[in-house]
Amino acid sequence: MTFFLEVIGTIAFAFAGALVAIDNDLDLFGIECMAVMTACGGGMTRDIILGNTPPMMFRNPVYVTMAVVTGFLTVTIYNKFIQSRYKDRILDMISILDAIGLAIFTIVGMDLAMQLGYTGAFLICAMGVLTAVGGGLLRDVMVNVKPVILTKEVYATASMIGSVFYYFTLQTAIPAVVTTIIALVIIFGLRMWTIIKHINLPVVEKKQQI
Repeated sequence: MTFFLEVIGTIAFAFAGALVAIDNDLDLFGIECMAVMTACGGGMTRDIILGNTPPMMFRNPVYVTMAVVTGFLTVTIYNKFIQSRYKDRILDMISILDAIGLAIFTIVGMDLAMQLGYTGAFLICAMGVLTAVGGGLLRDVMVNVKPVILTKEVYATASMIGSVFYYFTLQTAIPAVVTTIIALVIIFGLRMWTIIKHINLPVVEKKQQI
């Protein structure tokens, strides 16, 4: 089940990365790079920080392969996709899959850090969030746009809240599988709720200088 959810998240992340690359007029190689970076960049950065090298994406390139295939398919269907009357519905579905990916990669990142013997709430939770959002952050930096997670949408915040819940609940007598399911639901639910309600974190309102 975990692998199945990771596949869903990888495809959703890679598709989003490819769309950003196409919108920024990157060539085919650039599109594939953005698909792979969005899908696997967070896990790669996590592995480097944790000393789990070479990063898993190079030792077991199944996710890289899925991202490359998704990038190629995105290029193939792009023009039909943007002209389709079902475009909005497809994007809504991608948002759902993306939220699933956000949730599952947060938990996967935390579990890996703990399996490697690391302790401490801050480190474990940070690795979960980094796994989930790091790829999108790297993608935005590489195409020279303000990172989405820093400017709008409750994205990383949902991952942070779920990671903190997961870490501290693991310290209780609640079965780990129950804790995992609840944490996944929290992250997914927060993300989808903010999308549906169009909720963003507040920003500083600048007053015009006289």
